[in-house]
Amino acid sequence: MKTLCLRREGIISFVLAVGLAPLAGAWAPIGDDGALRPVPENWEARTLLRETIFASVRDAAAAPRRIVPQTEAGDDVSFTAEVQEDAVYLVFANRKANAFPLADTGTFIIKRSLLDGSFLQAKIFVQNDPGCYLRLFPDGERTAMDIVLYNESFQTHVILPVPFQDLMTSPFSRIVELSRPSVDWSLVIAPERGPGDDRVEGIVQTLRSRLGKLRDMDDGAMDASGKLVFIATGNPAPSGLGGFNCSGFAKWVIDGFYLPLTGSLTDINALKSRDSDLLGKAWSARFEEEQDPYFGLDWSRGLARALAAARTGEMPSPDSLDVKGSRWFEHVKDVGYPVDRLPGLLYLLARDRPGTIYLGSVNARSKGAPQGASMLLRQHHHVVVLLPYFDQAGDFHPVVMERNKETSVASLVRRYGTEYINLVRVDSTGQFVPPELRQ
Repeated sequence: MKTLCLRREGIISFVLAVGLAPLAGAWAPIGDDGALRPVPENWEARTLLRETIFASVRDAAAAPRRIVPQTEAGDDVSFTAEVQEDAVYLVFANRKANAFPLADTGTFIIKRSLLDGSFLQAKIFVQNDPGCYLRLFPDGERTAMDIVLYNESFQTHVILPVPFQDLMTSPFSRIVELSRPSVDWSLVIAPERGPGDDRVEGIVQTLRSRLGKLRDMDDGAMDASGKLVFIATGNPAPSGLGGFNCSGFAKWVIDGFYLPLTGSLTDINALKSRDSDLLGKAWSARFEEEQDPYFGLDWSRGLARALAAARTGEMPSPDSLDVKGSRWFEHVKDVGYPVDRLPGLLYLLARDRPGTIYLGSVNARSKGAPQGASMLLRQHHHVVVLLPYFDQAGDFHPVVMERNKETSVASLVRRYGTEYINLVRVDSTGQFVPPELRQ
């Protein structure tokens, strides 16, 4: 049998440094709620290589790469031993199609010290993302477990009443059973796809098919009649040159829901109205006039409210559609959440409200604001559209579209990682037909 080479320079140390984790599992019951999504399992491969796992550390480090067939647990498993600095990493990666991806659900990595051979920890991927993993540690005659979801600490020091070494050849389902009283596994394991996910993915596909036809223009949007204009003045865009900035693009997306309901597009003048209740502070009034710092906040809220009013006949209050709180994430009024926490926040929102998309208003401390007023006077300078959903395999897709193109959450974090983002909810139900550009 041909051995698959998985060596990547420094990959294992990177995996454990950023929190990649190993995981294995089968159908795992959880209370009376039925079963979890099945997780790729490799307990059989680990059992077959038990002598290697528990060999002297030098022998374990010298173990050859191999493909281990499984007859009970599932597909073949790739085993590699990698030495990095003062530790050896024993990696069990499940086959997926024609590859053995490292950062994927089911990978199980055991770390042993090269100095004394002791077992230091194990990591188990719980989703197809390097930021979702379990971390197991020896804790006397027991095992301690940390759970991280999208780089957010979900739970720490969960005690499993068995020795660490017993779990090195155990099914993932045993870990679930041992920790069932303490862990909400229905949230940790990727969900089954639902109708809300179907809707959002359909919207994403529609938008992707149309992005190439859009044009970029500063201060550009469509007015209520569908003409390409400048937002500030309402004047027509130059013939053949009209397009969208970030605000105009978000409006175009929402108009995809609004147009089939009303026969027209959302009104720019209504969207430009200032609704923020931070207005009226003596020290902020001047900045309102000079900088219009809340434009992105009012615009995103206005779009969501206009659509809600078209659907229900009642206009929501200015901030009633804001995401004002989610499990483990503190919300700041009119400011939102740190951009660098978006991956975990969007994951939890997609679990709590499947089928919901979001308008995000990126904001930072306004230039000229008094020192110490950073969370009170913000410049909302960029608007994005966030479309999170789960696919059939349970993989999470936090799709980001902004100013006529698709980017990513990672791109947002790179550009705005020290800033905040306010999120406004938009239900994805109903017909979605983005308007055609007229020129």
